[in-house]
Amino acid sequence: MHASWMKMSVVGLLAFVLVVTACGGRDSLTVSPGTGMLALARQAKARGEFTTATGLYRQARTLLTNEGKNDAALECLNSLRDIQLITAQYPYRLGETRAMLADAFPQVTPEEREAWITQGKLESTMIDGESRFFSDFISNVKFRNVDLFRQDANMYKGFEDHYKLLKQVVDAGPGADPWQPFIRPISYTATCTLAVPRGKLPAGGILKLWFPIAIVTGPQRNVSVLSITPMTYVKGSPSIDQDIGLIYMEVPLSELTQDLHIVIRFTFDHYEQWFQIDPDRVGAYDRKSDLYLKYTASCGNIAVTNEIRRTAQTVIGGETNPYLAAKKIYDYVLATVTYSYMPHLALWPRGEPESVYVHRNRYGDCGAQSMYFSALCRSVGIPARTTGGWQLFTGNLSGHFWAEFYLPNYGWIPVDPTAADMAGYLTDVSDEDKKAFQDFFFGNQDHFRCNVQKDVDVPLIPPSRERPFMTSSIQYPAATCDTMEDDPGIMIMDYWSTTVSVN
Repeated sequence: MHASWMKMSVVGLLAFVLVVTACGGRDSLTVSPGTGMLALARQAKARGEFTTATGLYRQARTLLTNEGKNDAALECLNSLRDIQLITAQYPYRLGETRAMLADAFPQVTPEEREAWITQGKLESTMIDGESRFFSDFISNVKFRNVDLFRQDANMYKGFEDHYKLLKQVVDAGPGADPWQPFIRPISYTATCTLAVPRGKLPAGGILKLWFPIAIVTGPQRNVSVLSITPMTYVKGSPSIDQDIGLIYMEVPLSELTQDLHIVIRFTFDHYEQWFQIDPDRVGAYDRKSDLYLKYTASCGNIAVTNEIRRTAQTVIGGETNPYLAAKKIYDYVLATVTYSYMPHLALWPRGEPESVYVHRNRYGDCGAQSMYFSALCRSVGIPARTTGGWQLFTGNLSGHFWAEFYLPNYGWIPVDPTAADMAGYLTDVSDEDKKAFQDFFFGNQDHFRCNVQKDVDVPLIPPSRERPFMTSSIQYPAATCDTMEDDPGIMIMDYWSTTVSVN
């Protein structure tokens, strides 16, 4: 069926559309060729017939551009990129998946490995009529089976090294003044480099780039951009004092005669956070304030559904103190959600908010679990957000997100469920130390971080008509270029590198 659809001519397709729409009434006969083609493309995409949809969207985009229907043509471009992202997130067919499982887990019986597939324990989706499996399913099998995780020496050592580093912060304890939550700052310098070979970019058009940088927040101060090379492409000032830190550039590709090479250097101080909270001293919310209304609303990837609301009410029971209620929600997330890599790039294109995915599947990584925590809090009237950018454990800027909830008289309180859960994978950590480690990450935080945005789903500055490949967060440069069908943001990830050092 797919092949026959692809071989149909434009005329044949439009004839089909006109026959169908004519039955709907006189007005439907005014459909344009491009609009008709777009309708067919949408239908094919909704059915998961991505090969067919790709051909239809390409033809529709050309027709709609010629008809002057630029918004509809842009929909075609965004949809083509959606298909690219979903396909990239689910690259493996069933046979490949079975072979990879056998190779990675020879110690597991074939029957058990097959059960992972048949019982839906490997994230999959239907593409062109067949199951395709998530790119990181091997790692997720290990995260979801602690014994298998512990047999992977590299994964285990990574968690162990990070735990030991963070435990030094936990053991150091709070400062002498309980009223001062921000202590022991560390000054960092970050260098970000984008080096794209000229042949990877189109001959013409404008490549638009949004580079993430540090912002000013409670625990992060003295943010300064040291240098941008070259300055030629920069448009506007860095947004270091807004909800998301970005440096915006436009590269006229017709004038680019050599490789694109951009280097950004910035510095910032990041503090440890130690909140010593007395539940009896938590004030009352101003439920009409902009802060309260904004951060208790269902929005974007922090979606609050009726199911999430019912779960949160069950978790907190009759607790009315927001600090104690948030602690119950934190403990619930730790107890019921297993760390796993996420198909982030595919979720928004298929209309699935991250909080909903975690609620349904009980899996999630740092950002996803934090968005779920935030959604649970918001659903019971506790302002919450998912903030973050990078972690700094390894000498580079590695993506990391966490949550914050707001308490009157105290401010934004940090929460990091996935950092807390790290100790649970290690064999030589006592139950007492595991509990202390988990308790630390409710209301306290280490300094190995760089804030790039105060919440997820913050719009780019300036806004973009084309959709970036990650709608929730910016940890790599966001990029758009209307002379490229493939998503430029995905392409430039291969040419992006970072380092960070302590000053």
